[in-house]
Amino acid sequence: MRLLLAISVALLFLRVWDPWPIETLRLKYFDALLTLDEMQPSTTVALYNIDEKALQVKGQWPWPRSFLAELNEELASQGAAAIVYTVLFPEPDRFGGDEAFAASMQAVPTILSATTTIQTERQEGWHVGVSMLGPVKDHVIQYPGILPNTPLLQTQALGTGVVSTAPEVDGLVRRIPMLVRVGEALYPALGLDVLRVLVGDPSYQVKASGEGLTAVRVPGFETVGTDSQGQVWIKWNTRFKSNVQNKIVFVGVTAEGITPLVPTPRGLMYPHEIQANLFETLLNGTAPVRPDWALGAEFLGLLSFLALIIVAGRLLPVLWIPVSLLFLGAIAASASVWGYIRFGYLIDAAIPVVFGAVVGSVQAFSRMIQEYRLRLQIKKQFEHYLDPRQVKRLQDNPELLQLGGETREATFLFTDIRGFTPLSEKFQDNPEGLVRLINRFLTVLTDELTQSGAMIDKFIGDCIMAVWNAPMDVADHRRVAIATAEKMLVRLKALNTELEAEGLPTIAIGIGINTGKAVIGNMGSDSRFDYSCIGDSVNTAARFESSTKEVGVDVIIGESTAKGMENTLKALPPIRVKGKTEALTIYTIEYT
Repeated sequence: MRLLLAISVALLFLRVWDPWPIETLRLKYFDALLTLDEMQPSTTVALYNIDEKALQVKGQWPWPRSFLAELNEELASQGAAAIVYTVLFPEPDRFGGDEAFAASMQAVPTILSATTTIQTERQEGWHVGVSMLGPVKDHVIQYPGILPNTPLLQTQALGTGVVSTAPEVDGLVRRIPMLVRVGEALYPALGLDVLRVLVGDPSYQVKASGEGLTAVRVPGFETVGTDSQGQVWIKWNTRFKSNVQNKIVFVGVTAEGITPLVPTPRGLMYPHEIQANLFETLLNGTAPVRPDWALGAEFLGLLSFLALIIVAGRLLPVLWIPVSLLFLGAIAASASVWGYIRFGYLIDAAIPVVFGAVVGSVQAFSRMIQEYRLRLQIKKQFEHYLDPRQVKRLQDNPELLQLGGETREATFLFTDIRGFTPLSEKFQDNPEGLVRLINRFLTVLTDELTQSGAMIDKFIGDCIMAVWNAPMDVADHRRVAIATAEKMLVRLKALNTELEAEGLPTIAIGIGINTGKAVIGNMGSDSRFDYSCIGDSVNTAARFESSTKEVGVDVIIGESTAKGMENTLKALPPIRVKGKTEALTIYTIEYT
């Protein structure tokens, strides 16, 4: 239990620390959620790819900007509603085509792109109005500089947005900052500025709290929730076609070796595909969100998950631990998937399931080791005293064996050799022969006892102590004990015939049987113990055995054992035994 608690605490600390492997696991799970949505064709956005075929017609990239002017006019003639360039124009065209390109922007609304830089000397960009509610600038992602377009193009474009992304720890792009800070100026993401241009609004709105940014908004559209740094998760379920009529056209270069592909949850994409997905997400108001309460809910869910696994692992059989893991994991995953599909919430179910699997596996392994040791302990304690089938049953069902002691009714049998001292004197010169004879005798009687379901409690020299109805239940144990005693005498008679034929001394025994309650369980010290029985009924059975010689019978059966079978037994005169003040009623069996 301490090990499980220690592992659970370590896992909880790991979740709070959130190193990159844990964050990566959570993000991979979010990828699974983000790709659940069925792909839908866009009705507002089209892609124009400058591919190898286009380069074969118009030459290598970058093209003279007069070619881009022609492209604007071509797309406008095909009914394009607006054109968004994801390529950059930071320097004047060496072919002098900037004026033609700028003039073409009058025919169709054109939005350009810019990017952030890591230069220490900041470059000023364009100005876009922003309405800030709260400490926005304190939490926006900051860069040293920004690289805008050449002034002529920047002036003629209806809008400009930043195309810089913020890859996660595993290199994938899943969310994009809605604005970045360079010095004291804020610059919008390309998708956000395209949205602003569509409604003709001069500014956008940003809201922040003490913990970070919370939302962005272009008037006329739904408010979009962000994370604390102003990033928005992208919905990746849009399929874009090349039909540009009445569409906003995102232009990008797809010719091999020019534009690097960017890894996303949907696989590798070109930058203009990513920007188109961002715009579609903002336009439709379908951005997935991480609610403010997500982290607390995930931590509480993880704590509950681990607690349930530990409880289930202690109460259920070991083979049910993986079943409980699957059941609880299915509940957590289903709740997470439902929250995403219904509300667009990104709630992590991977960490609770994985951490629960760790705790459950450790618990299952620990339980298996414990049960294996218990099976070995049971085998060690009982393999010489019980029938092998009973040992196997105890191993398979340890709950049948109450270790530590219990009070229960049982029937006890003691048997001993009469006249052992004269017998041993005959083997003074051959002690090995005496041992062989005793073992032969004990084997015959032990076989009969174990076959009847008795447990051999112990061997005390030539004495045997046996018990029925412990550690396992034996139906009608009184009758079984009496019948076994009769069979023992029959087997002994056969053994004596063999011994006499071999010229060896014969053996006579006395048997005492009594029934009653006794404390049965592991007895001994902390370092050495054995499974045994103690109680007055046990002592009485031993006294009956020692009295057989004086009474002159082979078997003495106590009144409690003979109850209900008096008609089949022979009553004897009551006797007094050591430790008892009153005479005890006894019986014997009719044996010839």
